[in-house]
Amino acid sequence: MGLKGGEHGPKAVLQAQFQTAFCACPTLQNVRERVGVERSETLAVLDGNVMVMAIPQVVYLFHEYVDVLISQIAPALETAKHVVVVFDEPYAMTRAKTEEQRARDARRTIKTPLCSDDLVACIKTDEYDEASLRADGCNVRLLMDHRAARPRFYDALCAAVLDHFEKTTTAETSEWSLSFDGIDVRGANRPFGERRVAGILSNNSELWVPLLAREVPIGEGDLKLPDVAQRVHDAALLDDHPLKGVVLNLLCTIDTDSLVIELLKQTSRLARPDARDRNELTILCLREPSRKRKGDDFITPARYLCCNMATLHTAVCNNLYGTSNLSDSVAATKPAAVALLVGALASCGCDFLEVKGTRADVMIDVVREIVQKKPYVLGQIVNVFDPDPAKMLLAKTAISTVLEDYVDKISFLPRMQRSVASAKTSICDAQVLRAVWVVAYWLGREFKNTHEWGFASTSVGV
Repeated sequence: MGLKGGEHGPKAVLQAQFQTAFCACPTLQNVRERVGVERSETLAVLDGNVMVMAIPQVVYLFHEYVDVLISQIAPALETAKHVVVVFDEPYAMTRAKTEEQRARDARRTIKTPLCSDDLVACIKTDEYDEASLRADGCNVRLLMDHRAARPRFYDALCAAVLDHFEKTTTAETSEWSLSFDGIDVRGANRPFGERRVAGILSNNSELWVPLLAREVPIGEGDLKLPDVAQRVHDAALLDDHPLKGVVLNLLCTIDTDSLVIELLKQTSRLARPDARDRNELTILCLREPSRKRKGDDFITPARYLCCNMATLHTAVCNNLYGTSNLSDSVAATKPAAVALLVGALASCGCDFLEVKGTRADVMIDVVREIVQKKPYVLGQIVNVFDPDPAKMLLAKTAISTVLEDYVDKISFLPRMQRSVASAKTSICDAQVLRAVWVVAYWLGREFKNTHEWGFASTSVGV
């Protein structure tokens, strides 16, 4: 999930080139304390899909899943007064993700033991209740391999977790809030055959249900992370609002595409007309598991790799332009430069496209050269911010220029000839279209006609 990994992937390269924006912290509380912000001023937004999918392999019973999720959320509640756990909404998922989901499903279903029609190895459909989940021998881990069965399980799981905190938390309700975004409040009690309604499950529904209500649902949790932060920020500006004073966002996930999504979001934060409206600090907390070093018994404990998005944005722009001293007219092109970089890094591999033979470290060099030597390209990519798809198509030229310049650059680099051949073969109009589409998507604008943006016709759903 997310951007392509490895030593030449965007996460590793951004961390290596912009070290001042990153630090490792053992806990979320440690992150907040390093910033010097109070718990009452902090919002934590957690990627629920990531949390559930990352539960250890030895866990397979429902009550064990509940216990593990409680243990993951409790530290967040100790760190932040307000915690929101976001989940994907399958019915609102972009059609462009169809191909990737089919590949994942194919990998998962092979884990379920085959058996005759009169036997059931595990729950596979949406028709089950909480008693079935809690029954002896119900293997929830196998259930998770079946996309049709998963949403009701998430609903039951979150209902059980919230019930635990409501019964065990001694602090006043006004001193904490826990909300689940993308969950049917009926839990596992939704009648069979009745459509699931993804909503907000919270211990403070009066506050969070209207705040997080959306006219257009967001399908992916990755995009909910900045959306929740933005909604809380807007509310915190209002006098006498319960969220007034919240200035720190801790966004927790493992999906590395949040690095570029938040980089784009930071651009919009800096564009706020009132300077007093820019006192919001967003830190992306990428959870990293404990690792054993090959060849010895040394174990690196689990930690959060934390990225200060304001610092990263400043460092990236200084790198692309070669200086921090820019005229007002040149500084105004920063959003376009960041968008160009995001499109280039997406092309190196993400959930939606991949141009074979591309590397993030070289791609950053290419974008920097374009920003400094071909500034007219920024006038092309800026069209990606236009809501008119006809105007957005004009951004194709900028992405094409990046990919062509990339091939030219690696043609002169040692040990890159195989990459040259791969890139030349992989670059096509469909990949360019996808790159433009994904930048707009990460900006918060989804174009539903995905088959017109380079995706397979099978991505077109009902």
